[in-house]
Amino acid sequence: MAVNLQARTLPALAGWSWISGGFALFRRNPPLMTALTMTYLLVMVFLNIVPLLGPVLVAVCLPVMSVIVFNGARILDEKRDIDAAGLKQGLMANARTLVQLGFVHLGGSLVVVLIHTLIFQMPEGAAVDADEELFMRTLMQLLPLVLPLILIMWFPPYLIATQNMPLGKSLFFGAVAVLRNASAFIVYFAGAALLGVGLPMLVVQVLGGDGSLASALRFLLRIALLFVLVPTLAASLYVSFRQVFAPGEQPAPEPADE
Repeated sequence: MAVNLQARTLPALAGWSWISGGFALFRRNPPLMTALTMTYLLVMVFLNIVPLLGPVLVAVCLPVMSVIVFNGARILDEKRDIDAAGLKQGLMANARTLVQLGFVHLGGSLVVVLIHTLIFQMPEGAAVDADEELFMRTLMQLLPLVLPLILIMWFPPYLIATQNMPLGKSLFFGAVAVLRNASAFIVYFAGAALLGVGLPMLVVQVLGGDGSLASALRFLLRIALLFVLVPTLAASLYVSFRQVFAPGEQPAPEPADE
């Protein structure tokens, strides 16, 4: 049965603590968090290539897979033994609601694609001559459209899995939590962008070039991003949920006015 939770309002710097907390969990068991994150990504990639049904399968499985990664981080946080039952905690009892949430995500994704198609026109020959510059331009166009969907989907899978919440209630409480902690999310995304884009670009510019050293450096940076930063950010979702929704913890009372 769901406990009575209240979304706390955290300071802006809490967003950075989500990242640092995620890294602390990653350090406790790098193979586990890396394996869970890579499995999540591979499942999404392979499902997406299924003809016709790929996007639907991805949408349906995304909340389930995200809960498995969440459970892995929770096991590490609670210093429990790793087992299949712990990784599947909350899935069976809430499978139907999680699938419904997946279709909500699918609907939101279709809206994002529709809006992007209406606003931006693909240049002629893009499908044939697609390059990194085109990819980055499309990514920057999609980012402001995708970000609201990411935030809408941030907390509901975990509210459903841990609190047995119905779909509508999980979406409502998740949205309230995001709005109350908008400043923390700004810091979080700024920190993630700094670590994932800003610092690697700076390192490549300072030490790089077009030689073999630059190529090796870029390769090492990609490996670090894939096997360290991505699992860290995956664990940070658990940390954000724990700080915002953890039951039984009340914020310190305000000092009385004298």
